Amino acid sequence: MSQPAPAQGTAPGLDLVEAYRRMLTIRRFEEQVNELYLTAKMPGLAHLYIGQEAVAVGVCAALRRDDYVFGNHRSHGHYLAKGGDMAALMAELYCKSSGCARGRGGSMHLYAGEVGLLGTVPMVGATIPIAVGAALAAVMEGRDRVAVAFFGDGATEEG
Repeated sequence: MSQPAPAQGTAPGLDLVEAYRRMLTIRRFEEQVNELYLTAKMPGLAHLYIGQEAVAVGVCAALRRDDYVFGNHRSHGHYLAKGGDMAALMAELYCKSSGCARGRGGSMHLYAGEVGLLGTVPMVGATIPIAVGAALAAVMEGRDRVAVAFFGDGATEEG
C-alpha cells in the first residue's frame, strides 16, 4: 500500500501533531472559560474562539515571534497560538495584575508585546487599519515584519 501524499499548503516546518495539540489546548481553554463564565465565577464578558482554533494556529505557525498580530473580540486563540502564556491569559480574564495586560484589558483588550500580539480591538473591522499602520511603520523603519489582522465575516461589510 502506498503512503498518502504530504499535505499541500501547510506552513513550512509546521508539525501537524503540534498544530493539533495547539488547537486542542485552545479548545480546552475556551471550554473552561465558558464554564467559569456560565457559572458566574468569571467577571466581564467571554467571547469565545471555539470552532476557529485552526485559523489562529495555522496563521501563527507561518509567523515569526516578532511578527505582529492584531486580534478582534475573540482573541484568546490568537494570543495562545502566537505563544502567549495560558496562566497570564487566565489571570487577565480575572483582572489580575499578573495578566498579559496587567489586568487592565480583560477578555477583549489583550496585549502581549513579547510574542508580537500588539493588541486586540473589540470593534468590528478595527484591527485592519491598525495592522496596516504597523506594517507601514515596519517598512519605514526597515524592519522585516509581517502584520496580521484577524477579523470575522462581519468586518467584510464595514467601511
